[in-house]
Amino acid sequence: MNAPETLVTMPAVTDTLAAFAAGLRFEDLPADVVERTKMLVLDLSGIIIRSQDFDSTLSMKQALHCLQGNRGSLRVMGSNEHWTPQAAAHLAGAAAHSMDFDDTHARAQLHPGAPVIAAAFAAAQLAGCSTRALLTGIVAGYEVMIRAALGAGARAHAERGFHPTATVGVFGAAAACGNILGLDATQMAHAFGSALSQSAGTGQFAVNGAWTKRFHVGYAASSGLTSAVFASQGYTGATQALEGREGFFNVYSPRPEPELAVQGLGQRWEIMESGIKPYPCCRGIHAPLDALTSLQQQHPFTAADVAAVRVGMARRSVFVVGEPQERRRKPRNVVDCQFSTHLCMAIALKHRRMGWDDYEPALLDPDIFKLMERIDVFEDAECEANFPTAFSAVVEVTLNSGETLRAFQYAPRGEPDDMPTQDAMQQKFTLLAQPVLGAAAAQGLYQTLMQLDADLPVDKLFDHCAHIA
Repeated sequence: MNAPETLVTMPAVTDTLAAFAAGLRFEDLPADVVERTKMLVLDLSGIIIRSQDFDSTLSMKQALHCLQGNRGSLRVMGSNEHWTPQAAAHLAGAAAHSMDFDDTHARAQLHPGAPVIAAAFAAAQLAGCSTRALLTGIVAGYEVMIRAALGAGARAHAERGFHPTATVGVFGAAAACGNILGLDATQMAHAFGSALSQSAGTGQFAVNGAWTKRFHVGYAASSGLTSAVFASQGYTGATQALEGREGFFNVYSPRPEPELAVQGLGQRWEIMESGIKPYPCCRGIHAPLDALTSLQQQHPFTAADVAAVRVGMARRSVFVVGEPQERRRKPRNVVDCQFSTHLCMAIALKHRRMGWDDYEPALLDPDIFKLMERIDVFEDAECEANFPTAFSAVVEVTLNSGETLRAFQYAPRGEPDDMPTQDAMQQKFTLLAQPVLGAAAAQGLYQTLMQLDADLPVDKLFDHCAHIA
């Protein structure tokens, strides 16, 4: 992990972002930013709740209990257990990323909500603040996280093998927590300096479908909170954490683009570019699923009619969710499923849907494995040209009759130009939260989340989980 041979001349990115994050107030937020942030908090809350009984979450809870004992007073969505601040942030962050259902930012190639909102939930309880303060901190976190990724040269950073949601997430979490805890600009810069030393996570988890990917995001949330709390008590961190000679941009990326980190700061809100996921799998698989759905709606064919399927996408997407193809056709666990274009497309071919509850049955279904043998992934020139502005895909379905059907999807559903309706957001939240909370508590929490801008006590968010053992 060596710095670029020629260091890039950098603007004062760290201090600029620190001043912005520390100084941001609720009154500074445009109305559309407030409404979008409420939707993102709603979206992530449902995911955290639904993930509470997953094997990985239960294992993490046991480990955190070993580390913290019976101490702690903070709560996590979907659980009535009490945790220390660091444990609460870690658990919520990992749960938020467990379904791969959390929001994404295409150009930054990451999931901003999971580390930022999870950390903000913990900091807000620690501070005893209002829901308006929570919202403001979340916006600060999104802006810093996304802009830090863009400044690193998002594609170059990811292609080096890093997991950006983790490596950059710690800065976003620190910004969110620092804003909520009332850090000034100097303290915020110190928080970023401490966050730099905790920026970690690579894509090696994909080799065996490990839970490490989920751990990454919990660690980023917890480490960001830790960095902000340390700074609040006068602890100093490295200066120029982002743009310094041995800072994040120069060490973690071969081709940083630092000017992007501060371009339009305070005028263009990157949080508005986050997309909402309709499928619980890697974002690179979404456009293929949308294209296939379009073909299924236009033509009366079934899985039995299909001789072959070819899926074209950008080179990076092929690497992440398409190759090696023989392994993608033989997923061994749910994490493998979330990164297998072949598996997700086979489910959609057979069932004309693709949801969380389809994964485990698919792993035991010989029909699904036979369908995967007919699916090939390839790099498509048009999709490559569109990336990362859009995660495009082309799907070609050849029928047994010899006819080939083709559909091109420029961008997956849920991107800013095609956001889900309020009804669709409520439906997704209810689908996730109701099995855990029950109908009444899920509806009550939904109503509370829709009033985050009404300056409610933040503890009210967690009261709906009080009846859970």
